[in-house]
Amino acid sequence: MINQLKYHHLDTSYVAEIKKALLTFTALTILLTGGFAILLFKLEMDQFSPFLMLVPLLTSVFTQKIMLKRPILGPNGFGFRLGKKRFLIVGPLFSFIFVVIVFSISYLLHPNLFSVEQARLTIQNMSIFNENVSLGINILIAGLIQLLLAPVLNMLIFIGEEVGWRAFLYPNLILLYGKKGMIYGGLIWGVWHTPMIYFYDLNFGPHHHLGFVFMTIFCVLTGIILQYMYYKSDSILTVSLMHGMLNITGTFIFAFIVINEYQYFIDGPTGIIGLTILFMIAVFCYKRFSVHAFA
Repeated sequence: MINQLKYHHLDTSYVAEIKKALLTFTALTILLTGGFAILLFKLEMDQFSPFLMLVPLLTSVFTQKIMLKRPILGPNGFGFRLGKKRFLIVGPLFSFIFVVIVFSISYLLHPNLFSVEQARLTIQNMSIFNENVSLGINILIAGLIQLLLAPVLNMLIFIGEEVGWRAFLYPNLILLYGKKGMIYGGLIWGVWHTPMIYFYDLNFGPHHHLGFVFMTIFCVLTGIILQYMYYKSDSILTVSLMHGMLNITGTFIFAFIVINEYQYFIDGPTGIIGLTILFMIAVFCYKRFSVHAFA
């Protein structure tokens, strides 16, 4: 199991050291992300906004090495290993099934969410569109390419976030506060999304204020699940693939949605439907999570 802290005793000086490191990491991560987000927004370079996910990686490496004098690699590092290999498949598959179930429920509640016309328009705008095969085959091919290759090809970006949260922030918060540390970590992760919500309309379109609240709830619940999977898989690669599959599957399916039928706070993984399912899974993971893995 990942046990990067097992050789330390929680004396007063060490607790103070961890708290200082966590404060530094949190402040640097939020300020740098916000600063770069504003810069990209002003320069109209929104296409580079996904690289903001690398900021938690950089700040966690700095804090881990410079402030806490801990290793990045190895058994007490950031989980850069295959770990329990079955989770490399189970993890992303979980994310895929979750997103499909959420959008399927949304479709059952209001069937106008998807339309053949929207699907045809979307697929025709893709570079892989083949006019010699049916619309359904085109969608299937596009989906397979997107869902099988994109999480792997974009692994570095997703690792950027997961190292910062799952391998650095959460284990240290758990060390200090027990299971509640996962909730605190989710709140920080939610706040970190603020620039993306307000500048790039992430997940909630123009509904920024309520969107921030929903995103924070989403981060708290998803963070518990991902941390549990990090603990079970013994690998940062597993949770990075899970994160990637979640984002990419949601983005791919959203491309086929009739926008004026989409209800931001009901549909999708970050709407009430998704949050309800995540809540049930998160409660299960929270109850089964062992703080001894990080003590």
